[in-house]
Parts: sequence; structure tokens; C-alpha cells
Amino acid sequence: MQIPTFLLRKLYVKGSLENVEDGFHFKIKNSISNATALAIEPIKVNGSEYPLNATVIRSGDTEITGDQIGADNSFPISVGVEIVLHIKGSPLPEGEHTIDISLTTKEVGKLAFDVKDSI
Repeated sequence: MQIPTFLLRKLYVKGSLENVEDGFHFKIKNSISNATALAIEPIKVNGSEYPLNATVIRSGDTEITGDQIGADNSFPISVGVEIVLHIKGSPLPEGEHTIDISLTTKEVGKLAFDVKDSI
């Protein structure tokens, strides 16, 4: 089952992109169906790729780095629960940014979409 890009973009919490002391973060909130992430690809912002070990994914009490997600260590993506993706590195400059997000789920396979947000 392929999910249309316009629906995937609705997962992104608009206005959630913020600089923090050790990088930046943004939020997604699943409004489609419970899913299980088996892999995540490096987050890209304005075409620049950030390493998976610098991507910290938080949901409730669960925290994992992108390079730890795999078939033997999946990450639940529950409906209605916000997930914070914290990217360690330099803060982003003020202005609009394009964020590319791509992950593989057990239920529907690869999901890839991009969103625009501003700091």
C-alpha cells in the first residue's frame, strides 16, 4: 500500500522546527495508522545529510538514535503520539528549510516525503 505524499506531509507538526543548544529538532505526529519503523535514512535539510548516529528519536519514554533502529530493534510509531527528531550538530540559520524524511516500516515499506518549515 503506497501512502500519497500529501498525506505523509501531514505527519509533520508545522512550526515545530527549532534550534536548540546542540543542534535542532522537529516533531512528527502519526495520524494515519500504527506502524513499526524498521529503518530510517539520514535526515536531510536543504540537501545536507545528517548522520544517523547524530539523530535522536524520542517518543514518550523511548529514546533511540537513528543508527540503532533495525529489524531486531524496531521503533513503534503510534497514532496520536508526537515523536521528536533531534539532530545534533550546528543550529540552522534563520529562514525557510526543506526537510527530507525517509523511513521503512514493517506495515507499508518505505515512506519518503519532504516538508518546508522556518526558524
